[in-house]
Order: sequence, then C-alpha cells, then structure tokens
Amino acid sequence: MLQPIQVEFVSDTIIHLLQSVDEELKNAFLNIKQSLQNHDSTMLKRILADISAQDKTLFIIKAFTLYHMLLNIIEELNLSNNAMLNHLPKTLKELNQEGYDKNDTLEILQHLRFYPVFTAHPTESRRRTFLEAHHQMSENIKNIFAHNDANAKSQLLYRLHLLWHTHLVRSEKMEILFELDNLLYIIESSILKSATQVLGDIKSTLGKALESSPIILGSWIGGDRDGNPYVSNEVMTKTMKIAHKAIIEIYIRTSEKLIRELSMSMDFIQPSKRLIQSLQNDSSELLNNEAKLFAKEPFRAKLYLIKKKLQNRLIAINTTDSIDFTYKDSNELLEDIDMMIESLDDISARGLVEFRHLVLLGGFHLLRLDFREHRDVVLGTISEIFCLIGFCDSDFKDLNENKKIEILNYALSAKKYDLNTIIEQLSESSKRLVGAFLRIQWAKKHISKHILQSFIISMSTQASDLLCVLWFAKQSGLWKPGKKKEGKKGKASVSITPLFETIDDLQRAQSIIQTLYANTHYQQYLFDHNSTQEIMVGYSDSSKDGGIFTSNYNLYRAISNLTKLQTQLDIRISFFHGRGGSVSRGGGSLEEALLCSAPQSVHSFLKTTEQGEMISAKYLNSHIATKNFSSTLSALLKKGVYDSYGTEKYKNNPQTMALLENVSNASCATYRALVYENKGFLEYFKNATPIKFIQNLNLGSRPSKRKDTQKIEDLRAIPWVFAWTQNRAIISAWYGLGSGLANVDKNQLRDCYEQSLFFKTTIDNISQALLKVDLDIASLYNQFVKDKKVLEDIWEHIYTQYHLTMEYLLHLRGESVLLDSEGAIRESILLRKPYLSVLNLTQIELIKKYESCKYPKGQERILEQIHATIVGIAQGIRNTG
Repeated sequence: MLQPIQVEFVSDTIIHLLQSVDEELKNAFLNIKQSLQNHDSTMLKRILADISAQDKTLFIIKAFTLYHMLLNIIEELNLSNNAMLNHLPKTLKELNQEGYDKNDTLEILQHLRFYPVFTAHPTESRRRTFLEAHHQMSENIKNIFAHNDANAKSQLLYRLHLLWHTHLVRSEKMEILFELDNLLYIIESSILKSATQVLGDIKSTLGKALESSPIILGSWIGGDRDGNPYVSNEVMTKTMKIAHKAIIEIYIRTSEKLIRELSMSMDFIQPSKRLIQSLQNDSSELLNNEAKLFAKEPFRAKLYLIKKKLQNRLIAINTTDSIDFTYKDSNELLEDIDMMIESLDDISARGLVEFRHLVLLGGFHLLRLDFREHRDVVLGTISEIFCLIGFCDSDFKDLNENKKIEILNYALSAKKYDLNTIIEQLSESSKRLVGAFLRIQWAKKHISKHILQSFIISMSTQASDLLCVLWFAKQSGLWKPGKKKEGKKGKASVSITPLFETIDDLQRAQSIIQTLYANTHYQQYLFDHNSTQEIMVGYSDSSKDGGIFTSNYNLYRAISNLTKLQTQLDIRISFFHGRGGSVSRGGGSLEEALLCSAPQSVHSFLKTTEQGEMISAKYLNSHIATKNFSSTLSALLKKGVYDSYGTEKYKNNPQTMALLENVSNASCATYRALVYENKGFLEYFKNATPIKFIQNLNLGSRPSKRKDTQKIEDLRAIPWVFAWTQNRAIISAWYGLGSGLANVDKNQLRDCYEQSLFFKTTIDNISQALLKVDLDIASLYNQFVKDKKVLEDIWEHIYTQYHLTMEYLLHLRGESVLLDSEGAIRESILLRKPYLSVLNLTQIELIKKYESCKYPKGQERILEQIHATIVGIAQGIRNTG
C-alpha cells in the first residue's frame, strides 16, 4: 500500500520536473491537483481548456503518465520490500500442520514444473526505453527512501528529463525482433537471476542436486503466427538463433567470471580422477601459454576449455564445416560442470552450482518456443497438398468430419512423403506452413531438441484439425511412429495442441479428445508421446464470446470433464492456460487460481501465458520475480499434495455446480443479448470507445484483427478489452454477471461464496475490476454515438447491469462499499481514479478535435496526443488488455 509520504514524494518530484522545464505547466499541474481535491469539475475543465489553447496538451498528458509511472514503481518497491523471497519453508510447515508427511511432500516437490510462456501480445504499452528507465528509476527511488541519497535524487531527475523529451508512443510499427529484444532485456536483467535463486532454494530444501529445472521458460515471440503475417519462417529461425546466442554468451560470461574466481591450486585441493582425465584428454586445446598458466590450477584450466567449447558452439551453428571441440547439447556442459563440483566442498562449489542451475534452466535454447497457427491455414494447406498428390479433390476443407478423417487415415497409412519435393509447387500460404515444419525440424537438430515444444492450433473445432497436423509432423520427421501393439515406442518430438477458445469449443472438447483417442494413428502418436496430450484453454476469447462468468465456469467444467476423461483413457492431459493480465482475460492471483482449479487437473505442472504489461510488472524487478516464482511453485506444491494424496479440499459438489450453471446460463444470455444480438451494439462500441485509435497504435507487431471484417467475432480479445478499459466502462470484466446472480436465491449464493473457493476467487477478481469502473467518465464518451436511439438503449443496459452487479457483489462479500475488506487494494485503485479522469477528459477533448479537423496533417498531430493518453491511462489503470 502507498503511504501518504510516498504519494507526496511523487507529486513533489513531478512538480520539480515541471519547474525545470515549464513554469506554466507546473502551475497548471498544481491547479489540476487543487481542482481534484475540491471535486471542482468546472475548474478542472477550464484548466484543461487553457492548456489546450496554449498547445500544451501533450505535455500535461506526459506529466500525468510519469506521475502514474512513479506511483507504480513505488508500489512495486513496497511489494518487493515486503516480499517473502522463499515461500517453501512456510508451505512445508503448513502442509505438515495439515497432516502431510514431509517425505511425501518432498517427493511432490521433486517433480514440480512451472512453465511461464512469454507472449508478444500487444498489451505492454511502454517502449523499451521506458522499461529500462523504469528499472533504473526503481533503483534510484529505493536509494532515496533508504539513504536519502543525493546522487540518486539527481539520477532520478536526470532520467525523468530524458523521458520528458521522449515520445510516449513509438512512431514506427513494432517489429517481432524488437519484441524479442524487450523480453531478453527482462530475462537477462532479472528473470535468470531470480529463477536460479529459486532453483537454489529448492535444492537446499530437497538436500540433493537437481536433475532438471522446476522452471521452464517459454515464448511465443517469433512462433505465434495466428493472424500475424510478419512471423515468417525467416523471422522464426532468427528468433531461435538469437535466443541460442544469448544464452551461450551468458554461459561464456559466467565461465569468465568463474575463471577469475576459482584460483584453487592442486597443492591444496585434489581434483577427482574424472576431472584430471578430462584435462589430459583435452590438453591439446590449451595453448602453451595457457597450459603453463593453468598447470597447477585445474579449475581455471577446465573453465577455459568450457569457454572455448561454448565459443565454438556459436561458430558451429552457422557453418557447414565440422567443428569437433564443441558441445552437442547442454547435457555435455552439465557433465563438465559436475566433474568440477564433485572435486570441491559445498562452499567452494557455490559458484559452479549456480552455473549448473543456470544451464538446467536455459539449456542451449533459453526459451522454449511454441508455434501457433489458425486451423483455417492448416486446412487450406493440407487441402492443396492432398489435391496435388492425389489423396482427394481440392474441396477437402469443405468435407464433413467423417470424410475428412477417412482421407486422413488413408494419408497417415501411406508411406512418408518428402515435403521438399513439392514445396515449390504450392501457393505462398501453403509454402509458408510447410516451410515452418521443415525449419522446426532443422532447429531441433542443430540448436536444441527443446527449442520448440508445442504446435498450437487456434480455434480448434474438430478432431481432424489435429490429425492434419499429425500428418505434417510425420512427413517432416517430427513424429516417427512406433508399433504400439508390439510395445515399440516411436518418437514424437512435438506436442500437437488444440486451443479451445469459444464456449462451444470448450463444451465439445471432451468429445473431440475421445474421437482422437479412438483413432489408430492418433493413439499411436499418444503412445509415442509418453501418453500425454497437451490442451490449451483460452480465457480471452471465451470471455469475449460468453462473458466473464460464463467463461470462468465453462473453463472449470471443461477442465473437470477432461480430467475425468484422462483416467478413463489412461492418458495424461496437460493443460496450457492462455491467461492475460486483466480479469477479462483470466487475470488475477495465480496462486488462488491454482488452488481452486479442478481436482486432479494440475499434476504438479503449470503452463500458462505471461502477457504484455504483466511481464514487466511480475518480472522486471528481480525481488518481485523471485517472489513470483517461489510463491507459484509453493502453490503448485500445495495443489500437487492435495491432488496426489486424495484430499477433497476445494472440490465443488454437484449442487454447487448446478447452482453455478444457472448463474452461467443467465449471465451468458444477458451478455450475448447485448454484444451479439443487439443490432446497435457494434456502432456503439466503435464510437463510445477509442477502438479505432487503439487499432493503429504501435504497441505490438500483430494486427488487431484476425480477419479484415467489422464483426466482434473477428476482433482479437486484447483490443476488445483494451477499448473498454480505456473508456472506463470495462464491461468485458463484469457485464452479465448481475443477471446471472439475480437468477439464483441470494442465501444460496452467499453459502456458495463461503464454501466454494472457485466461486469466491471468481467473484473477488471481478470485484477488483468493478471498482476500476467509472460510469461518470464512460458516459462522457456517449457523445460520440450519433444514433441517440442506439445510445439510450445500450447505455440503459450497461447502467442497469452495473448497479445490479454491484448490489450482488456487496451482498456476497458482506460489504457496504466494494473491497472494504481489502483496504490496500481499494486505496491503490481509488488513489489513481482522479488523475485517470484528467487523462480521460483530455482524451475526449482530443477525439472531438480530431473529428472536427479537416486536414490530414492536423489529424496526425492530434492522433499522437490521443495515443499518448491511451498509454497514460494504461499506466494509471495498470493494465490494457
């Protein structure tokens, strides 16, 4: 929670900045503060009009954006200072008190896997320039608060001055490799350090060396081509090679550091026979000078050889020549590190153990890439190929499901086809997909077998979607079938992953998996893939499809049903959760989400997307990153213990599920009646939110629509949520819930809230989002809706539903004002509201000026200012999409 003295510090800092750049702006900032404190909206509007008349709107936007940026930094520092960096001892103690034996708990701990997948979704509204400044200013403010450091004050003002003269928004379109650069900055400056620290904590808890990393780092940057034409095969290959180079260079720097540190002589330490033999075998690789220098320093000699092998690895990835003295994979590097560790005591080996943990974490790939493509592209490509090689006519994609499966079974039974022989005969779109399979195979062979794991099929609707990918996997060598009947396992080096996104797809997911399991070819693939099926569930699109509560309920039910199915089929279903930062997109506490997830659905494994501004919020500060890794693994440990040892804790009974289904059905009907069935809604949405300005904002590389249509269905979930967040109605996070709750007895609802952790967590997350709503501000955007009949109709629905939802949330939570029982969160949200209103009022006036401007150059200048307000509001409200 922000302290009054900290808020005052932020205000004084901005005033100091403005004093040094523009006296009149400083006075305007002070007058705006005064008008907000006095709740004097007339005075506020007059001040903003004066600023506009002086052509200083962009600068007041920047002042309030930097104000919110400093508030966010201090909140993060407060969280960091109060953060428990190692949650494991507390979790072990709690489980022990609940009656679980420590040895049983440690058995689960050994097999935990947390797999965050960093995506390139365009919800990080800040440029890398601002991310780096955020990082540096955080250090400055920490030193100011701790030591009243004069140099830190000077550095903070220096940074703010630089940002003052920097555009808030990129003038150029974000490129994929820039997105990777942003992520690598956070990984190298924070994530690797924090993750390896947590690996060290787990090793200490287990009392033995780790065999693998409990943290897996994943990425979609360069692999997510669903609707993104900029993710070419060349870009994907570059992305994989850049990540490979980044981690190898980190290992080289680590080796150099250890060469300086590990000066121990053979006169005082006896190296193991294995280490001595290894040095003798590789002695020819040491130059005469180095051989003399390291004659009695075996650890320095070995580390020098490690460094040389790593340097050769960077050469080998690009050359056709054979290079012998290098590493084929990261296991060989680990073997070299282990032979040094075994020769040292625990204290002397500390640096090597940290190096070992780093290699367990990063391998030779650093980031495990996922590949994602839309089912329509897969179907279009296989239709073209099957027509070309004579498996069917060109209408394959239009056939019914049974006929598709019949043809695919025939194709999968046929001998392997060399895709290289036909690739030049294909259309550009098909050539692109076939080329991707061939590039993936190359990368697995030459970079790392872990470089890419999942092939995700967006908008999966049928079993044949996965069988199409299976055919491609077989032809490209990513699946080499075994013979299940003879017990001979083949090799499946890619996970074929359906993404179930809509409510309808979630409801049919169980049937699709049953159909696949009944298929001989797919059953063989599962056998070859360790009887594991990965399934991705989409929180964003299901929420846009049926509303927030219906999305949450159907996700829970689908996962529950699939979990039961895995027992029947004797397979393991591994869930991949496509969550966003905002509540509308599955955001909220990851720990609570884990504990209230369906029984037996986790298997001590959590793979989830980390998107947009949440990456910097959770991982840019190394202390917060450490806390996040540790608390997530601790929650995963609890969930793993509960599921493994048969506890019924947090399970929902049939009566509860029946009640929640009633809430879901009524909520969905209300939501869809507004969003999809009301003919005036699209016009309202396009005019009462700044969606058209968001769509040409240079945040990410990916287009805001999958298809160039005017349908809500084809708009991506991120700009959908972003638009409603900007106008402060945020209907994506709550609309429909009030009607759903009103469909059930109030007393039953209250009992359910107290007894069901799933229901309570869902309600509490929505409550946080609802407190951010400001209908007074949202109503001001209504002036842009020209059809007054449409305006009155839509606004009446939003206004009525908001008050109904608020009434039921207060009842369920037993509060007179929302979030009264969570004072710190409430104060943090309310503290920002007045200053957000300034940015919204400015945005509204700028939109008016834009609409009335008659010439493009003038519109372009106003557009820059509108984009700046979008970034400023995103900073203040702390999420975009």
